[in-house]
Amino acid sequence: MNVNWFKNSENVVYADAEKFMCNFAKEMGISDLREQIEEFQRKPSPLGKNISGTKRTSLKLMIPELMFQEHLEMGENVWIYLGETHPCYCLYWPEAE
Repeated sequence: MNVNWFKNSENVVYADAEKFMCNFAKEMGISDLREQIEEFQRKPSPLGKNISGTKRTSLKLMIPELMFQEHLEMGENVWIYLGETHPCYCLYWPEAE
């Protein structure tokens, strides 16, 4: 993984976590994706966390600023990385109104 790939806005999709997680979990075949994201958010690892789905899929949960030790726009959030041939999803939680 190259930090410059993550800095390219064409490779990143910013997604409202509440709206995104349920449908994406079904697409990936990872029924407990929400719980795994929330657990990773509470206890992040600089190396990220690999997760395998039931539909021959896998992804990496990561926090770019921890992994690369460099500032990225919204890099303190949890991102879902599927490989450089797919967009990376930066999850955010809108402020409660």
